[in-house]
Amino acid sequence: MRPGPAVPVARLVRLARRGLARLQRSPRTPRRFAAAPVLAPEVAQRLRERIEQLTPADRRALDPTSHPRDFRQPNDTSCGAASLVVSRMLHDEAYALWVTTGHDVRSGATDAAPFAERWPAEVVRMHRRVSGLRDHDGDLQWPWLRVVGTSPWGAARQMTGEGGSGLPCHSYEARTLDPDDLASAFDLVLTAVEAGHTVPLYVGDEVRPAHVVLAMSARDGAVRVFEPSAGRLVRVDRDAFATATLRLGGWSVPWFAVLPR
Repeated sequence: MRPGPAVPVARLVRLARRGLARLQRSPRTPRRFAAAPVLAPEVAQRLRERIEQLTPADRRALDPTSHPRDFRQPNDTSCGAASLVVSRMLHDEAYALWVTTGHDVRSGATDAAPFAERWPAEVVRMHRRVSGLRDHDGDLQWPWLRVVGTSPWGAARQMTGEGGSGLPCHSYEARTLDPDDLASAFDLVLTAVEAGHTVPLYVGDEVRPAHVVLAMSARDGAVRVFEPSAGRLVRVDRDAFATATLRLGGWSVPWFAVLPR
């Protein structure tokens, strides 16, 4: 008897993605946070005073979307870590001040290193944190090999809770995107960013995820995405997402999204 034709790897991977996505559709109990974490009053006052002392150009520089090329990933495997640093900057003004100027309003100390050194060093620290045995809260997490990037579940842990990279007071989870229903997945991402969240997105080809970008805002039914390999902002519409014809760092297929619960 002749053996039947081999099943293409891409088809098997697609079936696995579809199965995982449908398993994750079951409702889950969200983690709730009692109150929004806030800076101590004296620290908040120091932050306001420090920002008032900045020039208009330096104040604009606190927003990484105003100069995205300065936030390119420093090496081939740090796209996820770079996206998570940018995400935290967008939600934590004190952290953005430290990354861009080196001044820490909590301690009052100033890092003398230039931004060109501090940015890649912080991305490396972030990569170690999300890949290590403990997350930013000190809780145990599944470790991950840094040589292959950042795991979706590690990104979800980093997005969650006080001192994380997500919207304060919220919990996040990594969701596998159904390749047969990417339009619905886009709607979930769009809803999240319209509510003020940032969403790490994993993209790749038909066989594997290979790159992480950050969905940051929405306009006219499209999502604006930070692409860290080039340090640029890209408009992603529903059609390109639904048909897996994205153009994000050379990758076209959406795989995972780190979404609020």
